Amino acid sequence: MATGRRRKRLALSLGLLLLCGEAQACSYDGLALDLALAHPASLDVSLALHQAYQSKRLATPLLLPGGFGMRRTLSMLEKLRVALAPVVAGESFSLLLVEPGLWAHFDGSGAQLRVTLHVAAPGADDNAIITGEGVLQALVQGKLSAEQALQAGLLQVQAAPGQRERLSGRWSQAFTPSSIAAR
Repeated sequence: MATGRRRKRLALSLGLLLLCGEAQACSYDGLALDLALAHPASLDVSLALHQAYQSKRLATPLLLPGGFGMRRTLSMLEKLRVALAPVVAGESFSLLLVEPGLWAHFDGSGAQLRVTLHVAAPGADDNAIITGEGVLQALVQGKLSAEQALQAGLLQVQAAPGQRERLSGRWSQAFTPSSIAAR
């Protein structure tokens, strides 16, 4: 009986995902992630994350299922939005959190920096940031600078060359050693 209900829920969930063309599932939705399909840089970032977690350079985020993990990620993305808002005016980029496979889009073209979750992966010519939850956590807690994350391969900026330097610089501005000392 319970198995039948689970199948119906799964069928309904998949049907709703198919109806919502813009929505993209992540592991918080109970679906497995293929890193190679998420983004070409996601495997390199995942390996760097694994090394940072194993060496205790970064605290490994507690594995939280479904809605609990999503709530933590929403809180982290809001803190990220607030930290980046003053420096990314006019910029737009997509961000991939490799652990859950969650894509979010940050749009700084308006009066405020807006974040949209569960968006489709960006096109090859679009700005993309690839990182992990532990990196965001360390950045917003002031335990890691963006420059350190970039150098360690924990944060990758994929964009056209001029855009890449500008976007990397904006992240470095928001998460500098002096902002870490002030936190």
